[in-house]
Amino acid sequence: MTGETDHDTEYHLREALRHLGAAQDRDDLRKTNAVAIEEVSQTIATVLSEHSQDES
Repeated sequence: MTGETDHDTEYHLREALRHLGAAQDRDDLRKTNAVAIEEVSQTIATVLSEHSQDES
């Protein structure tokens, strides 16, 4: 992926993190899903971090 596709992917991943964080803050998540949501959040954050390092 390059150019606009990279930007779109990064945007959508950041939006997903924002929505997950907001749901966690409001306590809208079932406790049984909390661990899975945390793992997804960490995975997205890792992908974004690696993407940023690749651009450097």
